[in-house]
Amino acid sequence: MNDFNLKNRWDQPSKSLPIIFIGAGGIIRNAHLPAYNKLNLNIAGVYDLNLETAKTLAKDFNIANVYENLDDALNNKDVVFDIAVPADQLLSIVQKLPLNSYALLQKPMGSNVQEAEKILETCKERQITAALNFQLRFSPMMLCLKDALNKNLLGKIVDVEFHYSYYLPWHLWPFLEKIDRVEIPYNSIHLFDLIRSIFGMPEGVFAYSNTHPKYPKLSDTKTTAILKYRKDLRCALSLNHCYQFGDKNQNANLKVEGTDGVVFITLGSTVNYPNFEKDKFEIKTKDRDWEEVKLGGNWFPEAFEGTMSNLQRYIFKEDTVLETSVEDTIDTMRLIDALMKSQENFFKL
Repeated sequence: MNDFNLKNRWDQPSKSLPIIFIGAGGIIRNAHLPAYNKLNLNIAGVYDLNLETAKTLAKDFNIANVYENLDDALNNKDVVFDIAVPADQLLSIVQKLPLNSYALLQKPMGSNVQEAEKILETCKERQITAALNFQLRFSPMMLCLKDALNKNLLGKIVDVEFHYSYYLPWHLWPFLEKIDRVEIPYNSIHLFDLIRSIFGMPEGVFAYSNTHPKYPKLSDTKTTAILKYRKDLRCALSLNHCYQFGDKNQNANLKVEGTDGVVFITLGSTVNYPNFEKDKFEIKTKDRDWEEVKLGGNWFPEAFEGTMSNLQRYIFKEDTVLETSVEDTIDTMRLIDALMKSQENFFKL
């Protein structure tokens, strides 16, 4: 049911360039490819540091070309490079992209804000049209939220709150054990990017990230954060990704409350990893009682349709704005940098 007539899918491109994957890991297999296949996009090739991984992906998804080295993969024109590599490798690859090329970059935008600035500078110098894969913005539930806000269904927004208490199997990503800060730049970055994309940069921030005994090798796995906007808007995030007591009482929610209405979103695609439950969007306004809006899919994999669709449509001038361009998302990296620095500035008692 969608009597509010809220948009919850990004328009598909009517024309598109072939896609070449740089990286053939789990995110490509489990999210990018299922989404792109739904859009009937042309996957032209794949490269990975591990050649066997690339060959297996190509075999499983009928990808014609497997490149044995990065230079061969990048020696292509009129394609979109879909780059999904660890953050510390992103800058070096962007610096090798052809002039006037197109790219979708996996978040975060480098290991830190300094690398992000260099990636932005490189894209400008080499005239690379690049977007970051902040796909939460394109999930059906968040497109509904954005449309409800654009239509002013909630009135003046006074309260924004993310509340997570669920189990995330951190052990599936052992590379995170080598990273100084984990939770904000690699996990909840999507939430902060979403908030910034809707409400802009906050005036100030506070965040504190905690460890958990089950993951002694990880720098942090839980976060509490406050973003300071105007005096009558509270924005808070309570994020526990280590709930240890089964399915019962797990939750992952976003509430956006206004003077005239409220939205309650259940991020089901976060809970019960990797099986995922259904995302849910509920809305109540001053004129209408609670209603659940039927969504056209989940965060995974449907949101991945949106990031690539927007880039392809922008290339062919069907979209006038590249929503997650490097020029835009550099501010997300600046916000993440400020959040991590705020942990060092407690008022000590």
